[in-house]
Amino acid sequence: MLRAVVNIRTVLCLIAAGTVQAQEPAPQPPRAEPVDPSLNADPGEDFYQHGRNLYEAAKRATDLDQRVAGFERAIDVFSRYLNQFPNHANAEAAQWYLGESYFKAGRIEDAKRCYNNVLRNFPKGKYASAAAFMLAVDHFNNRQYALAAPLFEKMAAAAQSPADRQRALFHAGFSYELHGRTREAMDYYRKVIDDPDKPNLFIEKSQLYLGRLLSRAEKLDEALPLLDKVVMSRTATPDLRGPAAIEAGAIAAKQGNAELSDKYLRMALDTPGLEKFRPDAQIALMKTRFDRKAYADVIQVYRQSAEKAQGEQEALRLMLAGRSYMELDKNVEALEVFREVEKMMLPNNSFAFEANYLRLLCFFRIEGHHVPEQVDAFLQLYQKNRPRDPKIHSALLMKAETLLSDKKAADAAKVYNEIDGSLLSTENRKGYLYNRARCQLLSEDPQGAVRSLSDFITSFPDDKRAGSALLLRAGAYRDAGEPNKALADYDKVRGQQTDDESRMLALIESADICKQEGKLDDMITRYRAFLETFPKAADTRKAKANYWLAWGLVKTERVKDAVPYAEAARKLDSKTYGKNAGTLLALAHWSLQNPEAVCAEVDRAIEEQNVVSLPDQLISWAAMQAFSSNRFEQAARFYDLVADQDDPRTTPKEIWRNFGKALLAAHKAEAALPAINNALEVEENPSWKTDGLLDKAKALFALNKLDDALQVVEECQLLRPEGRVNAGIRITKGDILMKKNDPAAAVNEYVAVAVFLSDDDRQLKPEVLWKLEEALKKKGDAADAEKYRLEREKKYPGWNPPGK
Repeated sequence: MLRAVVNIRTVLCLIAAGTVQAQEPAPQPPRAEPVDPSLNADPGEDFYQHGRNLYEAAKRATDLDQRVAGFERAIDVFSRYLNQFPNHANAEAAQWYLGESYFKAGRIEDAKRCYNNVLRNFPKGKYASAAAFMLAVDHFNNRQYALAAPLFEKMAAAAQSPADRQRALFHAGFSYELHGRTREAMDYYRKVIDDPDKPNLFIEKSQLYLGRLLSRAEKLDEALPLLDKVVMSRTATPDLRGPAAIEAGAIAAKQGNAELSDKYLRMALDTPGLEKFRPDAQIALMKTRFDRKAYADVIQVYRQSAEKAQGEQEALRLMLAGRSYMELDKNVEALEVFREVEKMMLPNNSFAFEANYLRLLCFFRIEGHHVPEQVDAFLQLYQKNRPRDPKIHSALLMKAETLLSDKKAADAAKVYNEIDGSLLSTENRKGYLYNRARCQLLSEDPQGAVRSLSDFITSFPDDKRAGSALLLRAGAYRDAGEPNKALADYDKVRGQQTDDESRMLALIESADICKQEGKLDDMITRYRAFLETFPKAADTRKAKANYWLAWGLVKTERVKDAVPYAEAARKLDSKTYGKNAGTLLALAHWSLQNPEAVCAEVDRAIEEQNVVSLPDQLISWAAMQAFSSNRFEQAARFYDLVADQDDPRTTPKEIWRNFGKALLAAHKAEAALPAINNALEVEENPSWKTDGLLDKAKALFALNKLDDALQVVEECQLLRPEGRVNAGIRITKGDILMKKNDPAAAVNEYVAVAVFLSDDDRQLKPEVLWKLEEALKKKGDAADAEKYRLEREKKYPGWNPPGK
């Protein structure tokens, strides 16, 4: 009996191309019973048998042309038979063999028409099952699974044997599976498994396929026993046992049973006869370990077997190894593996794309300086065809971050603008928004930074950088000219349970804004809060807070409170705040009328070359206080600061007068003369004029310029000085005469002063009495000299002459 042939083994391989070829036998059509012509003469039977004979002869022909010609002759006979005897007993068989003849002659569409006639005219006939099979195979091979499945169902319904029924049920299920109708597919696989007739050549195949579908539907507890039966079956072929073991291993891994998973996968890896499944088993073992994050174990399994898979399976094996190397921070090893994937796959392949991306990521981790060039090469390959792929935008993010870290903010900003943040992963989007904001701040785009940071803060309020983002946004608001919003953000940071660094910055930066906005009370409050809350802060920060706190207190006329803060600022960071703090202290002590402290600060300002920051009025006041305290050298130093030697007339005459007196008192007569002369040049008041001349005479006398000194004395006396000036000029004249060796004339001058001065003058009166005594001695009038000595000692006991 002739049979149509289909390769059902090809059909059974789910991973294959999904075609059925007419090489394995179709359901066996019934053999026609021979008829004895002597008992029953039947022209139709003769006609039919003639066609059968031609069909069988064509099948036996070895020459292809003779075979085709033989089938064409059979076609002619069967066609004429059916036209003449449409209702003959062999009409069904003739229709079948006519279809077979067409099929073997290569006239497929005519063959299909005949098979359809069999099904239409004889749906319950003996040839219906075989006809349905042939039509089903044709639809299956053309991937018309929705049409193939019902025909396999008809084949099963009309099957003449359990084997044909089981085969048809399986193919119906497989067709439904390929069509995507999983529920119907599982129903037919179950029918095969539940079929009571033995043997059942399709039971293991159905168990494998049903187990896979159940696994995909996450019905793992149902799937695993089915697959286990295939793995443990003594009749199942290696082509079934190998895939079943791998699938069972994957399911056990999902269930968390690592030991059972390894048992199945090791069976596929080590069992003789399953060699071709070893790469798949290795991949499965690697994947189960990868899913458990046992990355070192993935690498161990990867290195155990030298057998490679083919095509995308090999790419998958390498990708698992490469990704594991990355997780172990072995980026150099990962790079090499990903390069292997790129070499074996075409550039547009998804594995090549991912491998190229991951290789780029490894390079980014290893060294960032040449990442922009690597990203550009990656984009040139893939951006045009995958413009919205998240990996494209992640690659751009790598480039932007590298440029930002290289302090190329303007270039980085351009790249950030190319990135679609909605296409990034959650983690990458966090970094994208945060770093884009940093870049915008560096490239002087505070408004853009505000938008980026607001998006970050709103989208990721629990991120560990949320406090830092608030700080950055506050700075952006400040730079954008929105101080109130900046202060609000700084206050939010202060109110959060965040790190000390952030809260310190919030207080310092917000205090600075208050200073700039003239909100000095608020500034003072914030700096005080900083110092009280963070006593262990860095000295530089504490110095800043102390200085500006002191400055604010001085500005708000709380001068006394400012002093300790200014002193603390200078002590903590003298390099930065020493001079300015000294200025504040000088002003504060001047305001508080603390002469000793003011003088000390002026001297310190001179030493630190910062005296220019002090107002002349303060220095003049300090000079006066020093002079009053007989610190004449100090007073002279101070007066020298406010006296303009180049343009004397711009300096008040009082300054010149006191400057001269201080130098004179400090025994610096030569230096005193210019100051005294500058004062005299502009002095119009007779009293002060005589006072100035007295000072000049004293200076000239100290310089031993006696004639000049005497001339000045006489000039002074012509102005008729009064009081102590008169006393002073007479004493000076007496001193000059004594040096000129004219003690008698000197006595006259001293006596006039001694008589004039009150005994209550305990400074000048004892001095003039002593000088009179010395002049009398020199004159030779010892008695009078003794008289004045006794008077002096009586009235001024304890007074000692200069130098004694």
